[in-house]
Order: sequence, then structure tokens, then C-alpha cells
Amino acid sequence: MRIVGGMWRGRFIKVPKKGIRPTKGIVRGAIFNIIGASIRRAEVLDVFAGSGALGLEAMSRGAERCTFIERIPKCLFQNIESLTTKKAVKVLAEDFRSALRKLGKTEFDVIFADPPYKKQYAEKAVFLIARHGLLRNGGMIVLEHSPLENISLPDLFAIFKRKKYGDTTVSFLEHRKH
Repeated sequence: MRIVGGMWRGRFIKVPKKGIRPTKGIVRGAIFNIIGASIRRAEVLDVFAGSGALGLEAMSRGAERCTFIERIPKCLFQNIESLTTKKAVKVLAEDFRSALRKLGKTEFDVIFADPPYKKQYAEKAVFLIARHGLLRNGGMIVLEHSPLENISLPDLFAIFKRKKYGDTTVSFLEHRKH
């Protein structure tokens, strides 16, 4: 798999042979076309990071820092090592529920969440993000999920765009300003 855009465009990243469903390049390209320049200088969180493709793509396109949450981060560490210095990244190698709690009131501009399908992790992650105040006012969550999943949202968030790509739906959630 390759980085689609930015300073690392065309660079290869490793993907584990099993256990994850990486976001396809065409879908990553579409996501970043939608979120556009909001990624520049952003504080990014990549939940269910897997290979780190979304967070690394964000850094390639100008994100300031990225925190990755991945329970089994071996491949993620290899990709970070091959692309960037470790100064701008943090990896929490644990379950998403405990990692989101540990982040406390750290606020992010953009949060990517690409959980395993059919486990209701998408909804759980969004509610934990809301409960722990992890999304900055005006920030966005890019949530990948199965089109078959019905996801309820906390009142703090609203869907401003939804796109379907084969067996993947990408919902773009914004933090409602109060």
C-alpha cells in the first residue's frame, strides 16, 4: 500500500497480513479531498490505527502531530520508523476504550476511526470521544463503518457528509459549536 498524497506521496507502507482491513488508497484520497486544508497543522487522533495509513497520510499532508491507538502496533511502528521522526507521533498500544480514557481532555482537530465492522465499535468509539471531550469545537471525526451498521450519535455531533465506497461507508461528523 502507498501514501496517496503530500510529502510522502508514493512511499510504501506495510500492512499486516491478517487482522486488519486497511483503508483503500482510493477511499483515503476521497477522504482527504473532502477534509481538504483542515488537516494542515492539525492535531490528529487515529483510533484503530492498524498500519497507520490514515494518520500517516494526514502527517504527509501537513498535520502537526498524530496520536495512534492500536492494540497490536508492530506494523505501525515499522511504518512510523520508515517515514518520520518519532517526535510528532505518540502510540498507545492498547484497547481503544482504555486508550481513549487515558487521553483525558486532550483535544484533537481531526479524529479518524476505522474499527472492525459488525462489533458496534464505531458507535462506542464516538460516545467515548464525546464523554472524554477529545474533539475540539469545530473539529471533525472521520468514521468508517459498514453500511449495514446503524450508528446513533451523541448530541454533540452531527453528520455533515456521508459517502459510500463499496462495503465501506465514511461518515464525516462535526462537533457542534456551543
